[in-house]
Amino acid sequence: ADTHFESRSLIVGNPARVIKKVSDEMIQWKTKGTEIYQQLAVEAHKELKVCEPLKRVEDQEKMEVIDFKTWDKTK
Repeated sequence: ADTHFESRSLIVGNPARVIKKVSDEMIQWKTKGTEIYQQLAVEAHKELKVCEPLKRVEDQEKMEVIDFKTWDKTK
C-alpha cells in the first residue's frame, strides 16, 4: 500500500513490479489509439438509425482487414 513508483513506469502483476519505462513513442501510440477509439463513437452516434431486423441470413460480405501498426518494432 505504501509502494511508490517513478513516473512513466509500466507496472504489472501482484505484487506490482516495474517492467519498463514508458517512452514518448509509446505515449504517442496510445494517444493516437485513444483518439481513433473516441472518433469511432462520434461517427457511430452520427450514423446510427432505426432499422428492421433481417428476416433471413444474408451472405456475409468480405470484411476489410486493416493492418494496424504497433509501437513495438520487434513484433
